[in-house]
Amino acid sequence: MQAAPKAPMTRAEKLRWYAGQLMADAASDEKSGDPETAISRYLEAAEILLLLSKVEENYTAWKYYTDTAAQCQQKARRLIALKPSEGAPPPAPVRPTEAATPP
Repeated sequence: MQAAPKAPMTRAEKLRWYAGQLMADAASDEKSGDPETAISRYLEAAEILLLLSKVEENYTAWKYYTDTAAQCQQKARRLIALKPSEGAPPPAPVRPTEAATPP
């Protein structure tokens, strides 16, 4: 995570910056093979962006926040679907059927 900018920032600017950092870190975690951390960071970024959208009066900014939050949620869902579930039995071996074997 990068250090926060030195210039004085409003609370909304700090939240925007932090959400961007979470998304960047999540992408990095995803590439490095740590889906659990990436999922957590994507969902946290989505939550922050949705909080920002609740107080935003400008439609363009509101649309950006909600669309970006939806993208974060989609990425988290994709990672959840890809990761094997804990405690699940290993998949059964696939056996060729008799019809598939040559005579």
